[in-house]
Amino acid sequence: TDLSDASYRSFLETATQMSQRVGATLADTVNSTADFARLGYDIADASALAEAALVYKNVGDGIDDISEASESLVSTIKAFERFGVAADNAMSIVDKFNEVGNNFAISSEGIGTALQKSASSLAAANNSLEESIALVTGMNAVLQDPDKVGTALKTVSMYLRAAKTEAEDAGEATDGMANSVSELRQEL
Repeated sequence: TDLSDASYRSFLETATQMSQRVGATLADTVNSTADFARLGYDIADASALAEAALVYKNVGDGIDDISEASESLVSTIKAFERFGVAADNAMSIVDKFNEVGNNFAISSEGIGTALQKSASSLAAANNSLEESIALVTGMNAVLQDPDKVGTALKTVSMYLRAAKTEAEDAGEATDGMANSVSELRQEL
């Protein structure tokens, strides 16, 4: 960032208060904020995202380090931006992950893992964040493997959208697949 010395001192004060409020280390707070700032977020958004990541790390079963929580949030936010998901409401993502993780056969960490693999494809297929979480949760109830669930949802989403180029780029077999939805309609 290009903050002044006074702004950095102010940030450090705020980061200290945040780390105490959410039960995190100051190092995790500063590192998480720096990670988000490197992604192009201004200091206010980076701080809001860092706070959400710190809370996610604390409440998310199986999340061992702050970078894992940060990566999960970033991939979810970036995928669902057009649906109104943004840095300033990142805590709502954590709330959704935690609520589902507490009530269904998947951890909040598992939801994040599956969405890291599938969020972009699901969003491209016009699935909202809530719909995507539901798909992940439903599939995981049977498979009990969020990593495989995420990969499967990405693949199924690409096939349903007949995104042959996207499927090839992901290393999926495309034998017999239409090049586009319009080509598939014409064949039908």
